Amino acid sequence: MILRNYVPVKKDGETIAMLYGVVDLKTLPKQLHVTAFSEKAAIYVIDGNTGEFIVDTWHDTLGNLSDMGSRTTKSGYSHEKMIEDVTKGNAGHCIFESRSTGGYLYFCYGPADVNNWSVGISVSDDLAFERVTKVNMLLIGFISLEIFLLAAYFIYIIRSTKRELLEKQRLAERDLLTGLLNRNCYENNIGGYSEKCASSLTCIFVDVNGLHELNNTKGHDAGDEMLKAVANELHGCFEDSDLYRIGGDEFVAFVRDGDEKQSEDKLNGISARLTEQGYHISIGIYSQSVPVDIDSMIKEAERRMYEQKREYYSSMGVDRRARR
Repeated sequence: MILRNYVPVKKDGETIAMLYGVVDLKTLPKQLHVTAFSEKAAIYVIDGNTGEFIVDTWHDTLGNLSDMGSRTTKSGYSHEKMIEDVTKGNAGHCIFESRSTGGYLYFCYGPADVNNWSVGISVSDDLAFERVTKVNMLLIGFISLEIFLLAAYFIYIIRSTKRELLEKQRLAERDLLTGLLNRNCYENNIGGYSEKCASSLTCIFVDVNGLHELNNTKGHDAGDEMLKAVANELHGCFEDSDLYRIGGDEFVAFVRDGDEKQSEDKLNGISARLTEQGYHISIGIYSQSVPVDIDSMIKEAERRMYEQKREYYSSMGVDRRARR
């Protein structure tokens, strides 16, 4: 298969010679350097008048456009339309099965503006969509990252909201000075203690002696330090969930299914340690076996605390009547 090319040589408007070139079509593909699609695309030059392939970098032999009629095309495409386009010098494309790979080949063509030739390019489907696949992978990566960030953001919001709610609940339930449960929490919880014990319940009522006098003589900061010292001692001996500051100088603790004697020993130790720090407390303790009458138990523990408080002030030579 030989390609012969003629170019006239003109002088003063007259043809005085002809340049005549001869190209072996079997060697022509070796002279072409295909850069499209990572140098993996195939290039074709087709004579629209005859359908003959002048250049075919995919196959070892040159064929005719009509030979492609035996290949299966993808739905929506036809050999007849492709042959008609090439014959008329129109641009177009066709998708058909490759005998070499078994996959689809994407074949695009257009006029070369030389004689009635057309130039075509074909690539396999994996090459045709290589960039699309990379873009899809990139988009999937971005979407995955976005989903991860959104999930992390929502988790952060949920945790922040939960922490904020817990902090608000803590502030609503806790005494700001001592960190113990406050009176609101005490009022909400006392009704359930009768059901929280299996054998007995002990109520401990504690009042700080001399808080009013200390505030007047050394200031409220000194009074606050005394209250915190008492709270720390009580917190070290009784459960945090059962320990309350219910007033300015009053504390209440509950012991579920415990021994009253052990509670008394703990309170004696607390009182002794506070005395070493220069602080004094009055204590009332009372236990009941189940079923528990919570109101009467608290009142009795409070009465015993006030009785001890009167004894304390009497021993100090102070005429101070503690109200029940």
